[in-house]
Amino acid sequence: MNDVVVGASEAQLCQTGKQYGDMTYNVCANALRDAYRALDEARRARREAAHTLATIRETLDQVLEIAYEKQTFGPLNRLFDEEEAALAAHEQAIAMVNEAETRLSALSTALSFENERITAGQISSSRMN
Repeated sequence: MNDVVVGASEAQLCQTGKQYGDMTYNVCANALRDAYRALDEARRARREAAHTLATIRETLDQVLEIAYEKQTFGPLNRLFDEEEAALAAHEQAIAMVNEAETRLSALSTALSFENERITAGQISSSRMN
């Protein structure tokens, strides 16, 4: 049986040896911990980006109301540019969270597969990290 972990690179896995002519990879505790840390950091960045976007949109709404009352819309371009940049940063933060969740899912799946193999006696628990 081939051990294939979709979404996990060799850097995220520990090479432990050969079995049935194929390389066997075990999940490193460090890789799993790093994946959890990356997910936490990505979620924090997403929250910050969402807060920044909400703050800019609130300011823009207030300035738009004042501009409408005074019928002067010149200074709004800077705020629209800031909103566009904040929206792009928020979308990038969402993508980073999705990527981190995918990585963590792949590593968790690999760990679960390894635990099943140990339970079935296919590999020794001493080879696990």
